[in-house]
Amino acid sequence: MKIKLDLFSASVAMFAPRTSLFFALVFLLCSPPALSQTTLKFCYEDEAQIPWTRPDGSGLTIELLKRVEEKLNERFEFIAKPWKRCQEEVRTGVLDGYFGAGLSEERQRFSVYPSLPDGQVDVSSALHIDRTRVFLRNDSAVTWDGKNLLQVKKPIVVQRGYLIGNMLVKQGFKIREVRTLNEGLRLLANNDAEVAILQGIEALHLAKQDVQLNTVIHIHPLAFVSLPLHLAISRHSYQRDPQRFQRIWTTIKSTRNSAGYQQQLEAENLR
Repeated sequence: MKIKLDLFSASVAMFAPRTSLFFALVFLLCSPPALSQTTLKFCYEDEAQIPWTRPDGSGLTIELLKRVEEKLNERFEFIAKPWKRCQEEVRTGVLDGYFGAGLSEERQRFSVYPSLPDGQVDVSSALHIDRTRVFLRNDSAVTWDGKNLLQVKKPIVVQRGYLIGNMLVKQGFKIREVRTLNEGLRLLANNDAEVAILQGIEALHLAKQDVQLNTVIHIHPLAFVSLPLHLAISRHSYQRDPQRFQRIWTTIKSTRNSAGYQQQLEAENLR
C-alpha cells in the first residue's frame, strides 16, 4: 500500500506544474483585453466644441467614448491639444487617435477611419454629424445659394486646421485662419472680414446671443456642408491591433444608437 501511495504522490507532483500552467493560460486567455493592453491616447481640440467636447474633459462625445471604454473594459486617455498638433502627433505615432475628425484624403494618409466591407467610410460609426455654417456681415455683398459662394472680396475666415480651409483653397479662395470661434466672429464684427465659415453649434450660440455680434452679423439658413466626425486612428497604432479598433468602432455605433445616449441628445435638443 505504501508503494502505491508513493507512486500516486509522485504522479501528482509530476503533473502539478503542468496543471498550474494550464490554468494560468486559461486565466490569461479569458481575462478582459484591457488587462494586457496599453492605454489608448486619444486627442481632441482644446477649444470648446459645445456640447461635444470641452477642454476640461467633459462633453457628449467624451461621455460616449467613456461608455465605450466601460463596455469593452478598455483604457482611454483623453488629451486636449491644438487641433493641428493633434493631427501631427497622430501622424507621427505619438498618439493613437483623434476624435472630431472629418474625412479627407490628406488625413487618410496617416489615419484610419471605420469602413464598410466595400472600403467606403462607415458614416454610421461617426461620433456625430456637424454642420458648418456661413456667417456674413449684414452689409456684405457675398451670396451663398447652397452650392456657389459669390462676390467674395476678402479672405474667408475659417478655423485653423479644419477641413473647410482646405476645401476653400482648392476652390481658389483665400482664407484667414483663426484659433477660436470668438476671434473669427470678431473679425466680422470689426469689418476685417466679410464672411466666415465656421463649424460647431457654439458658433451659432455666440452669433445669436452676443448683442455686439447679432446687430452686424447674420447666419445664412443654408449650411455650407455637413460633416460626419469620427474617431480616427493612427496608422501606426491600427497596424498593431486592427481588431481592437474595429471593436471600438462597432461599440461606438451601438452606444450612439442606445436609448440612454439618445436621451442625452434629446436633453440638448440635438435630435
